[in-house]
Amino acid sequence: MAKLIKAKKEHINWYNEFYKDEQTAYTSWYMFMFPELISELKSDSKILEVGCGQAKGLRYLANKNHIKQENIFGIDQSPTAIKFAKTRLPKANLKQGDAYSLDFTNNSFDFVLMMEVIEHLENPLKALKEAFRVLKSNGVLIVSFPNYFNFPWLIVRILSEKLNRPNWIVLQPVDKIYTTLNIIDICKKRNFKYKKIIGSNYFPPVLWKYENIFVTKLLNKIHLSHPSFHPILFFKKNN
Repeated sequence: MAKLIKAKKEHINWYNEFYKDEQTAYTSWYMFMFPELISELKSDSKILEVGCGQAKGLRYLANKNHIKQENIFGIDQSPTAIKFAKTRLPKANLKQGDAYSLDFTNNSFDFVLMMEVIEHLENPLKALKEAFRVLKSNGVLIVSFPNYFNFPWLIVRILSEKLNRPNWIVLQPVDKIYTTLNIIDICKKRNFKYKKIIGSNYFPPVLWKYENIFVTKLLNKIHLSHPSFHPILFFKKNN
């Protein structure tokens, strides 16, 4: 138990340091997820983001008037991240929290987001069990993650560990290697029904920043989403 507590504190300290400055990096997974999410949002929809960080995605939805701040919920293990997010979304429901023990009643949310989070969980099945519990009937779970079906990025990941260069891909305290098939299988084990996939970040290292949005859409249109580096997977709560 003492080791677990120490590890948890070390993880929180890592993320507090990571979020001490505003994060402004390009995040394609939100860009390609938003149109699908927005098309399904209703005036009374409630959304929870697990591992919301500085709530960059949630802030976009609120600032564009796609959802009321009062219907936005977010948790993150970093109090530094939550403190910053609250300055931008003062009416939203943001707090430090644990993905394994969500402090919400059953059937509370229409959408649960886990964007670039699942690979950083020691026990993803436990977290998904909680996500399933708090989702309403037919609620939607949206998951994005680094997909190592993308072979060039897999090589960079391996080299970053072997050569002790964690900054190459921002290696975090827990950083598991998954593929789309892994994530679909894990979510199905928690009774989620797989709906669809949208790809983002197809280009290899160094060249990824030159990826044109029209190229990404074309690759998605011809059903090449599974090899993309940051796919977005949509699931429905299967009662």
